[in-house]
Formats: sequence, structure tokens, C-alpha cells
Amino acid sequence: MSRPPEHRYPEVPVGPRLEAVLSLAYRARRAVLLEGPTGIGKSEIVQLVAHKLGIATTVVDLSLLEPPDLIGLPVIANGRTDYALPRVLPTDGAGVLMLEELNRAERYIQQPALQLLTARRLHDYVLPEGWVCFAAINPESGDYQVTPLDRALRARFLNVSVRAERTSWLAWALRQNIHPAIVELARGHDRIFDDVPPRSWTYASQIVQALGPGDLADEVLLRDALGGYLPPAWCEALLATRESWPANLGLGLDVREVLANYAPGSDAARVLKGYRDRGQTDRLDEISQRVLSVVQGPEVGVLAAQGQFTLSAFEALIADLHGDQRERLQEALGKNPVAGMLIDVQPTELLQNYGKSGAEQKVKAWRADPLKHHRVGLLVTALCAHLSQQGRAPELRKSNAVRINLGLVLSQLGEKFAMPLVDTLLRLGITPVKPS
Repeated sequence: MSRPPEHRYPEVPVGPRLEAVLSLAYRARRAVLLEGPTGIGKSEIVQLVAHKLGIATTVVDLSLLEPPDLIGLPVIANGRTDYALPRVLPTDGAGVLMLEELNRAERYIQQPALQLLTARRLHDYVLPEGWVCFAAINPESGDYQVTPLDRALRARFLNVSVRAERTSWLAWALRQNIHPAIVELARGHDRIFDDVPPRSWTYASQIVQALGPGDLADEVLLRDALGGYLPPAWCEALLATRESWPANLGLGLDVREVLANYAPGSDAARVLKGYRDRGQTDRLDEISQRVLSVVQGPEVGVLAAQGQFTLSAFEALIADLHGDQRERLQEALGKNPVAGMLIDVQPTELLQNYGKSGAEQKVKAWRADPLKHHRVGLLVTALCAHLSQQGRAPELRKSNAVRINLGLVLSQLGEKFAMPLVDTLLRLGITPVKPS
């Protein structure tokens, strides 16, 4: 008799998608079972979600507990056995009780923990209405000594297989001031988390940031310290960037703050003005390079979705940079396909009734303002992607209205911005109609 196929739970990257699932589970008061390797940020993202929801978080490592730590000590009162409530269990308010290492705990801890997770109670104790239990486990296959959970028991949870995801981690790393050398290494290697979990890269970043000027020349020290977290190949890959490390020390600006809140008169603007007034072009180049690495990468979409990257901050920043730095940043952002959410004009608005529309007025205003040329680039990039969607071209070729609107759009873009759209139309065989 063949066994039924094993049910596979959705694999969700640590980042906004997982945040959304956890927020929904809290609102539904459903217990969540997060399964994933150690060091990828399961507990951290639970705490982040709770913070955003304005509720408390209590994290309990079950592998360190004895039964009384969870159940409470027995107390005899009036001839009956009661249990003194452990301090770790909440009695009021709202929050998430996060139980770590559920399938690495001893059975005598696992059983009451599962009762708390599934039934929301232990003996006479009842979890307050505003609280929900989440649990984290390591994979049952792999290099972990775990006690497998019964499949029928698993069915009582919202099960989520969690994986580290480079794009979301890069956005997180920027907000957490992970050292730029490690961020750049992650940008250049798709499989950076195959051998090393995100937590280890965070620890390596703390080592690099703690280095003094004299430490940079001590290769033995660097290999001994970084080798405590990284395999030899990754250690050497990081050390190969060592010449850039001094430029990343003491910049005086928080890049995450710059991308989210830069404005005229802000502290960051005053720092930047000081660099310009003193002719410190190397500092300006370093700031520009750090911002460039973000605006041309995939994490800008995550930052934008979280409100950590705004066009107003970006435009205020580029206004204070040199012309060549400004143009390089604008071009990179304008060509980034994941950044289209930043503008409030959709590609479909250019294909129907474009003439004399609100979209046309915005495009004309953006073209006329050098500090907003990246908005035109973003719109063209989004339009090219929209036109190139599978199966759309035959319909567009037949639509005179679409072809007329495309002709009008092209006439207003100017050669620099029109060329990517022209190339896309030629490739798709769509012939725009020139305005009369």
C-alpha cells in the first residue's frame, strides 16, 4: 500500500511576505509553526511584527527549561493541588508568546508547550485573549538533533517553512547598518546564505566594524576572528575587499536615514554641506556609491514597500550632490524594474486617453524638472515591462488607440528616455502613430 504524498507547506522568505502572514495569524489568533534553519531571523521577525502591531513579545527557549519553568510549581491548597503561575506566562494585555526550539526540547517540556500552543491553556491557566503563541522549529531533515512532530499535531498549526531571502535581507541589512563590505558581498553572490546563515554575517559585520586602524594590517588577526564565523572561502572573499574598509569607517551619515528622511536643513543635509564646503569629494563619492548600490539593486523595492525609501528624500539628496553623481543615481533608479511602485502613474494610463490627462501633465512636469528625470525613467521602465508581458503584443498591434497614445508619449519623452521604449516597440512589432 503506497503512502499518501507528504503535504508541503509554503516556503516563505524572511521579509515582508512573512511579516504579512504573521500579522494575519495574530489577528486570527492562530498558532504558527515556523520551520527553518538556525540563524535566519525567525525570532527577530516575530519581534518586528509585534512591534509594528504595538503589542508585547515574550521569547522562551524551551530547550533550557525544566517542567516547573513552564507548568509552574505544584502548590497544595485546601487539600487540592494547584500550580504557581510561572512569571514567563502573560496574564493580561496583548502580545506574542514565542516558543523557541520546540522540536529540540525534551518530551516533558514539549507536551505542555504543545498544549499551550494548540489549546491556549495549561491546567487552569488560560492564555489571555490578546495573546497568541508562535513556535519555531528546525528542519527534521538536516544536521539537527530534533524530535519529529506528529503530522496530525502539525495540522493544528499554521505551518510556514521559512528561508533566508537575499533581497529582503539586504533591505534589512541597510536599516541595521551592516558593514558595507558585507552588504556588497551579498549583492554579488546569489547563494551567500547556502553555507552561512544571515546571523553569522551579522556577527562578522560587528567584527569588521570593531576594527581599529592598526588592526586592518594584521591579516592573522582578521582571519582568526572572521574565521570564527565564516568558512575559509567566504573569509577570503570578504578579505579581498579590505582596501575599501577604511573609507566605510566614520562616514558620519546613516544611509538608511538618508534614504528615508533626507530633507533640506536636516542633520544629514548639514553633514553633506560640510563635506562640500571642505572639498571632501571622497566622502561625497562614498555616499553616492552607497546610495547607488541600493537604488540599482532589488532591495529598493522592499525598502519602498516598508516606507524606508521615499522619492522626496532621494530628490532632496541628489539636489545636494554634484551633477555627475546626481545623474548616475537617477539613471540607476530609473532603470530599476522593482522601483516602479514609487511613482503614482501606471503604464496603463499611457495607453488609453493619455492626451490632456493627469498622467500627461505629470510626465511633462517631470521632463521639465532635472531633479525628477528618474521618475520619467521609472515610468518608461514600467511601460516597457507592461508591453512585454506574454501574449499582450498581438492585441496591442491591432489597437489604433494604443498606437496613437504611444506616439504621443514618445513625442514628449525626448531621445534619452524614448530610446528604451523605441527598442521595446521594435522588438514587439508595435508601430506607434506619430501625432499630427
